[in-house]
Amino acid sequence: MAPLSRTDPVDERSGRLATDDAPFWFATPALGWSVVLQMVWVFEDEVSLEALTAMNAALARGRMHRMLVSSTVYGSRPRWVPAPDAPGLAVDPLPIPDAGVDAWATAEMSTVPLDAEGGRCWRLRSAPTQSGGTALSLCALHVVTDGRGMVAAAAAAARESGVPVAVADERTSAAGGSLSAGSESRGSWRRGRLDDVADAVAQAGAVVVGIARAAAESRKASGLEPDPRPERPPLAERSPAAKFTWATASIPAGDWDRVAADHGGTSNTLFIAVVSGLLRSGGRSPLGTPIKVGVPVDRREGEEDTRTNAIAGVSVFLTDEPVPGGDLAGIRAACKAAFVRLSEGRRAPHIYLRPLAWFLPVSVLIKLVGGGAGKGMPDAVISNIGEVTPEATVVGGRTARRMALRGMTQGVDPASGHRFGDGVQSWLIRTPEQVSFTVLGLDDEAFGSDAVLRDLLTSELAAWGLPHEIW
Repeated sequence: MAPLSRTDPVDERSGRLATDDAPFWFATPALGWSVVLQMVWVFEDEVSLEALTAMNAALARGRMHRMLVSSTVYGSRPRWVPAPDAPGLAVDPLPIPDAGVDAWATAEMSTVPLDAEGGRCWRLRSAPTQSGGTALSLCALHVVTDGRGMVAAAAAAARESGVPVAVADERTSAAGGSLSAGSESRGSWRRGRLDDVADAVAQAGAVVVGIARAAAESRKASGLEPDPRPERPPLAERSPAAKFTWATASIPAGDWDRVAADHGGTSNTLFIAVVSGLLRSGGRSPLGTPIKVGVPVDRREGEEDTRTNAIAGVSVFLTDEPVPGGDLAGIRAACKAAFVRLSEGRRAPHIYLRPLAWFLPVSVLIKLVGGGAGKGMPDAVISNIGEVTPEATVVGGRTARRMALRGMTQGVDPASGHRFGDGVQSWLIRTPEQVSFTVLGLDDEAFGSDAVLRDLLTSELAAWGLPHEIW
């Protein structure tokens, strides 16, 4: 596959917030939202405090430990600088029920106080379980990482969890942050101003190029079939409570691969079938009603590519699928065609207009975002993060029995007409032993409670003949 073009003309080596990452940042001033990702580990044995402290210190030395500094020039992007202070490890003293790990992790993801401009982009938290094990959560702002970047950061930190944290190391780390902050404050105001002016000029150029590319893509798309889905009421009407529901499933990796192959598919197409099938069984999108599935694609171009959110999305429309236990060949062909279009550089026209965001007031951005229920929104967003490295599964010499990755948006106001997403979203990670994915329900009518969503997911997996455990 050929390298994929980006909307941002300057990569992260510029030290600026990439335009591709801007939506995750503007969500806060525009809507009061914080988009948060979370990794969860469940260990049958106790993970020592020393190991967790070492992992926390390693995260503070990693690339997620950053802070955004606003620009001094209209139209230029904020700058990333090292965060001055490392967040402390959060340790819960009281054991939590083994059956309550998901509720504990959800509460942490829903309330963790993160702030990119305050230098608080991540937090590590642990709790003992009643059976003597350990539950571990790592939360991070989406603006500082995507799913694969988070897994890589967690693996690097977990690898150092067996290395004792020396007092000298802690002092060096803190001093390094202080020096960075001090150097920043003592830096040349004139040089910073010139850098901001240069970036503003570059973004203005990006706007001109983006408008031209958007116009070209609009002409290409003018002859294509329009979105085949029926009109729906705004999501705020269908989900007045703006309530999220959750279900997480773990399946033996061998059984997952066997079922995918037996039905003419791949791991990714089986994942799409199972999760989008919840829209059918939940009554939201009966068979015959088209479903738009959004599939994020990793655009990294090698190990040296350390972009924060190196993803692009493709859209797949399903009308006669998925049927539980049915043929996956149709979904596989639709996905392949979408990936080919992306490799050819064909993207939705509005993607090329993202540089405009640096020149628009927040009030205009809110109008452009709309109520989160535009017809272009996918019915399902399905993120296959892929296989995690063995290092990510081991903390302090203890191997996790279960792992999951997921995301949500804090601050969605039920009284507002704005909503985050539509239908369902899901994130999959894989270890040598298990495939695990979490489903986030975003439609009150179809997925009114965690119990409803878990029952639907149980039935869907059973219909595919997949042995499973629901968290």
